Amino acid sequence: MSDLPSLRRYAVLRNTVITPVIREVRLAPLASPLGYRAGQYVLLGDARGGIPQRSYSIADAPSQDGEISLLVTKVPGGPTSTWVHEVLRPGDEVDVEGPYGTFVVDDQQASPLLLLGGGSGLAPIRAIAEDLLRRRTGRDVTLFFSARTERDLIDEPDLLRWARDECSFRYLRTLTGSTGPAPVGRIPTLLPQLVDIAPDSQVFAAGPPGFVVDCAHAAKVLGASAARVHTEEFFSDPQPWSGPPPARRPREALG
Repeated sequence: MSDLPSLRRYAVLRNTVITPVIREVRLAPLASPLGYRAGQYVLLGDARGGIPQRSYSIADAPSQDGEISLLVTKVPGGPTSTWVHEVLRPGDEVDVEGPYGTFVVDDQQASPLLLLGGGSGLAPIRAIAEDLLRRRTGRDVTLFFSARTERDLIDEPDLLRWARDECSFRYLRTLTGSTGPAPVGRIPTLLPQLVDIAPDSQVFAAGPPGFVVDCAHAAKVLGASAARVHTEEFFSDPQPWSGPPPARRPREALG
């Protein structure tokens, strides 16, 4: 399959509440699927229904059936996220355009990976981890997820299962708005206590801008090479795209 950007129609298989503010939308291609790499994003909308495009990272690894999942945070006043949360139902059709983005793993490297995700920033992080495990690369992978409370944890049963079944995969999570269970606090503060970062480690951080900036800084302080630290910042953007999206997006359009 080509990974050149294109526009396709997809059908909604499921639209599931996974946290108080995030829904996971499962989509199936109506014709040939988009080809993509784990960590990339697509534009979601519906031109026929007047729904503007917004960008969302694909939350799972490429699969033969071509299905994809997107994590959609509800943004007050955001037309696209409101449509997803309040209108979109199984059987509905949507536009999916892409893939875009360079937040992808270099397969020429064999070094350990540290994957850091905050909120819906788990989407590309989860996709990268799943892809590496599915392809049996043997690379050591640590996924560290930050959520506000236990109600905001995403996919924890699956992530715990991966950690139990795969000796090369480690899962950590922290809560920033709760007193327990441990660990609690922000990932940048906890990294020195919980994670060893080798100079050749590849670090991927995705989520809100402040989270991403602080994670990148903390990783570099602990010895990660700046060239091996990759970031994907998720912003709320109330405006539709104008012109083609860049290869590296300046913002995650959640509205």
